[in-house]
Amino acid sequence: MVLASPVYFYSIDAQLKAVIDRSVARWTEVKDKEFCYIVTAADGEKEAAATTIACFRGYADCVEGAKEMGVVYGMGTYEKGEVKGTVAMTEAYELGRRA
Repeated sequence: MVLASPVYFYSIDAQLKAVIDRSVARWTEVKDKEFCYIVTAADGEKEAAATTIACFRGYADCVEGAKEMGVVYGMGTYEKGEVKGTVAMTEAYELGRRA
């Protein structure tokens, strides 16, 4: 499973939160999943994404047999499309290949 979100006020966006919350009805059926995390943020420091990553990990902690495969940080990106051509794009591609 790939959990991805822009960092909004140091947390995940509302759309991903809704997906996670709506999975509660069948969350016990989600088992043995590999998780990849991707974040983007205007702030250039990885520390700005700490709460967002903690939210991702909090969901994975509820999944029996969850395994974290990696994290991709698209930091210092704000405008639409700005992440294209950054090292984060290569890292995301490589993470997908490995997972």
